[in-house]
Amino acid sequence: MEKQKELKNLIEEILKHINAQATVIVEEDPEKISIVTIDGNDLSYLIGYRGESLDGLQTIVNLALYRKFGPETKAVVDINGYRKQRQEKVEQIAKSFIDRVRFLGKEVAMPPMNPFERKTVHTFVGTYDDITSESAGEGPYRHVVLKPKK
Repeated sequence: MEKQKELKNLIEEILKHINAQATVIVEEDPEKISIVTIDGNDLSYLIGYRGESLDGLQTIVNLALYRKFGPETKAVVDINGYRKQRQEKVEQIAKSFIDRVRFLGKEVAMPPMNPFERKTVHTFVGTYDDITSESAGEGPYRHVVLKPKK
């Protein structure tokens, strides 16, 4: 409970410094990961291009949690449901690439993605019996390669 209170105070302090009017809700999932939901009007600048600002905010929050509570603490930050919408979009993209792999019968590389998106693709592809996935590339060019199972 102390962790959730500390986390909420941290997020509210950050939002206050950037003059963002938002509601912050902190919950804990069954795996002891703190889920931070930030809701408000016109928070797109906090999400940034393809979620880059949101990822940065999440990194800052996780670093602060690590310093205060140790390595076993983790938080996932979402703003106005962006992560859920992005997950659904990435799954749609993955589905079209899976169809390409099936049609061509050979591996197909997806465009570069951030870690959240790559994890979403790997999890989604795991539900298919005939397709496998692996990450390839370095840094901002890291992407997922889909292959038919042999």
